[in-house]
Amino acid sequence: MTASLHYNTNLAKAQGLFPETLELLELWQPGMSVPELKARVRAAGALGKVTQVRVDDIVGRAFAPRFLVTGDRPAVWLRSLLVNRASRGLLRQLVLLYTARANLILHDFTCEVLWLKNASRAGEVTKEDARDFIERAISRGAVEKRWSDGMVERVTRYLLGTLVDFDLIAENRFGRRQIRPLFILPETVVFLAHELHFAGQDDQEIVRHRDWRLFGLSATEVVSALEKVATQGHLFVQHSGAIVRVEWKYQTMEEMLDALTR
Repeated sequence: MTASLHYNTNLAKAQGLFPETLELLELWQPGMSVPELKARVRAAGALGKVTQVRVDDIVGRAFAPRFLVTGDRPAVWLRSLLVNRASRGLLRQLVLLYTARANLILHDFTCEVLWLKNASRAGEVTKEDARDFIERAISRGAVEKRWSDGMVERVTRYLLGTLVDFDLIAENRFGRRQIRPLFILPETVVFLAHELHFAGQDDQEIVRHRDWRLFGLSATEVVSALEKVATQGHLFVQHSGAIVRVEWKYQTMEEMLDALTR
C-alpha cells in the first residue's frame, strides 16, 4: 500500500505538515481536483503568507500523493474524523501513516532504523544514521537515478525533520535527537485494522502487515492491541498460536468512523 517502490525526494519539499494537512482537509471537498484545491487555497488565503510555488509543493507534492489516492478515500476518511472532532492525537498518527505510505523512505527509515535503535536502548538517532541509511539505499538501487551529495544532505535533513514533525524524535540538541516514546492509540488500531480488512487483507495478513511497524509493533503486539480494542466492543478476536481470527463488527469504513467519534 505504498505509492512507489523507489524512494523520492518529496520530503525535501514538504515534510510532516500536520497543521497544514488539517487546514487543507477543511478546505477540500469530495470530488475536488488538485488544481481546484490550489485555487481554493489561494482564494481563502490559507496556509499563511506562502508563495504560489509553496502552495504547489504543499498541495501537489504532499497532500495529493498522501491523501488524494485510491479514489480520495484517505482524504474523505480523515476529513470525516476532523469534522466530527476526533482527537489531534488520532489525526496525527493517521497523517503519519499516509505520509509514510507516500514516502517509502520515511516508512523504511522509521521501521528499520528508528525503532531498531529504540529497541537497542540507544535512545537517540543521529544525522549519520539517516545519511548512512540513504547511502545504503542508493547503493542497492532504491532510487531511480543516483542522488547528488547535495540532495543526499537535503533529504537527510528533511527526513529527520519529518520525524520531529510527528513527535517521533526531539529537536536537535548538540547533534543529539532523542527518540520519543510512541504509543499507538486504540482508535488508530481500530482504523488501520478496518482499513486493511476492507482493502481485502485476510486476518493473518492484517496482523503481519508492515504498517504496524511504523508504530513499533511486532505481530504479537498487534494481536495484543486488537485484543485491547476488542474489550471496547469494536471487534472480537480469537487466536491460538499463530492463527488469528477476527469477527468484524462494522460493515463499512463509514460505520467504523462514526463509532470512533460517537
